[in-house]
Amino acid sequence: MNSPIVHTTRLTAAYRRYLGSADAPRFAHEVDEHYTPSTLTALLSRGEVENRRAAALALGMLGDRHCVDSLGRALSDEDRGVRLVADDSFHSLIVRDAAPLHHQKLLRVIHLNDGCEYAAALSPAMVLIDQAPLYAEAHHQLAICWHGLEEFEKAETAYQSCLWHCRFHYTAWQSLAKIRMLLGKPNKALDALNRCLDINPDVETARMQRRAIRRRMRESDV
Repeated sequence: MNSPIVHTTRLTAAYRRYLGSADAPRFAHEVDEHYTPSTLTALLSRGEVENRRAAALALGMLGDRHCVDSLGRALSDEDRGVRLVADDSFHSLIVRDAAPLHHQKLLRVIHLNDGCEYAAALSPAMVLIDQAPLYAEAHHQLAICWHGLEEFEKAETAYQSCLWHCRFHYTAWQSLAKIRMLLGKPNKALDALNRCLDINPDVETARMQRRAIRRRMRESDV
């Protein structure tokens, strides 16, 4: 009896070569020759597992803001490999979702926030939002500034602005929960954590936060 023919798509073949070589420019070029971002988003939502992983990887290299929601939905894919690749691509897109000049300014703000230099990051973050008001990650970084400076109400507003522009930004949902706890809003904090985990079920720290809040709420009722 003859073995069934296994159809290998160009995308799958390019992905397998990438896994063997880690040559990202070659992978991006090979995919870009034959696939549009809209085709890749379609494969990400309903393709076979290997195609979904490949599509998620390719969108991180070739996609734009119109692909963010598709990658956000893939964060809860049934396959962990798809989720991991989609997570990397999702963050790549939301960081570079602006003109190159604004992207460079954002990287400077991120660098300052990563170094806990929140006061120094505040002004350039606000200027960046004035220049690129639709840039979700700029709002997220502004929220981190306010959070670090213990301006919790302003941080809450900035996290909400980030989520208005990118509802799949699960990191912002998780941080919003922390702020809401600091503001004495445990029920709203739980809502934010539930949204975070609906988007990305792999965020174990959010699950731990949720258990801790529920335990604290039970203890306060005793």
